[in-house]
Parts: sequence; C-alpha cells; structure tokens
Amino acid sequence: MADENIQEVEQTEEPQGETKAKTDWKAEARKWENLAKKGKAAEEELAKLKESQMTEQEKAKARAEKAEQELAQLKAEAERMQQARELSKSEGIPLEVLESFVAGDIEAFCKVYRATQPTIHAASTGTPFMPSKGGAKADPRSAFVAFAESQFNK
Repeated sequence: MADENIQEVEQTEEPQGETKAKTDWKAEARKWENLAKKGKAAEEELAKLKESQMTEQEKAKARAEKAEQELAQLKAEAERMQQARELSKSEGIPLEVLESFVAGDIEAFCKVYRATQPTIHAASTGTPFMPSKGGAKADPRSAFVAFAESQFNK
C-alpha cells in the first residue's frame, strides 16, 4: 500500500502533455556577445563623431583634462611610494613587500604584517650577530643561551 502511494505521488508531479524547450545557452551567449560588440562599435562611432564636431578649443580642453587626470594619478602613486619608503624604514618591512601592495591603506598592512611576524627577543648581552651595547662582541654561546632562556621562560 505504501508503494502505491509513492507511485501515485510520482505520477502526479510530472506535467502531463507539457514539454519544456531546452535553452541553447551557446546560442544565447553568441547573441549577447554580438549585441555587446555592436554596442561597443556604436559607442566608438559616436565618440569619433563627437570629436569631429568639437572645436579646437574644446579638443585642447579635453586633452588638458585628460592630462590633469593622469598627473593626479601619478602624484597619488608617488605619494604612495614615498609613504611606503617611510614605513619601510620605520617598521622594518622590506620595501619590495610594500611596493607590491596595491590597496590604499599601507599603514594597516604594516600593523598586520608586524603582528604576524615572530617576536625575537634580543639577549641583554647582544645577539650572536650583533655587538652588545658596550661595543665588544658578545660571546655567541652566552647570547644563544640568553636568547633560548628568554624564549622558553615566557
């Protein structure tokens, strides 16, 4: 009896006599691609027509506006690079890392970068590669022992 109910439900869910047309997605994509190409060509043609109707003064003004936009972009890039140089010196992050940074907030990147870097505690006598404050070279063994103690005794 339960099997009969399941079969009845399955039969009633199917549409009877209706056939759905399958969408040819490739044809639709080609259609929209052709429309986009025609739109782009019409836009370029309109721009050429507008440019041919411009006076010399309007053309010069358009060129000046374009040059001002490019100058503003170059100034912004130069300012960003100067900021990257300053932060590289102050934060100790390699300039190459900051140069490749594209987003606008370099300072936030520096904070995140510094937070993810392991903390290295220098021994009070200096590290094996750095002289101590007194100017004399520290004993590499004692510097290593001091460093290891500072790491394990956190």
